[in-house]
Amino acid sequence: MKNTLKITFILVMLLITSCGSDKGTIRISTLEGLQAAKQLAMTSFGADLEVYRLEFYSKEDLNSDLGSITIKYLKDGKLFSRRYTTKTNYAEATLEDEKLLNDAFQKKFHIKNAQGKLKISDLDVDAIFSNVNKGVVLIEEEMEIDNYQVREYYVEVDTKTNKISSDFEIHVTEPNNETIEGRNIVTNFYEVEFKVDENGELTIKG
Repeated sequence: MKNTLKITFILVMLLITSCGSDKGTIRISTLEGLQAAKQLAMTSFGADLEVYRLEFYSKEDLNSDLGSITIKYLKDGKLFSRRYTTKTNYAEATLEDEKLLNDAFQKKFHIKNAQGKLKISDLDVDAIFSNVNKGVVLIEEEMEIDNYQVREYYVEVDTKTNKISSDFEIHVTEPNNETIEGRNIVTNFYEVEFKVDENGELTIKG
């Protein structure tokens, strides 16, 4: 039986120009891309590093090309973050040094809630890809999709159970969504945000 879902979309407009992608581009909308993103995270941060949060970001709106990977972790009783940024037309790929989170996040409350541990090598990209596909199916129940891209995907580890929850955002366009304004192509698209709880139940936010 098909369930009727109430979806709230955020309608935004984007001025875009045509640009190419490198052969080595990692697309976080595909299983192969997610596997490559995981491998990049292991190479950059260490396969055995235990994190309580990992974040994949695309380079821009309406684009699934990996832009950065950010991890957050507990070390020596303090909370740290570190980021890898992929190559662009203007800058080489960079791996930042680890950064101590600011004092506001070093309080007992935040440290207590950052005890979850996930080795980067144990990140389940099959589950991530499955969640994205489930999200697309939910959207397709409400509208016709011309194209979709994964804008961001966050994984967080529960401090008590070590179970995984996720948040992610998909950008969606409908057929015939573009108009011409001067020299610009104006694309109307929707931002759809999802949450996956520790039991794997996926819901649309909002």
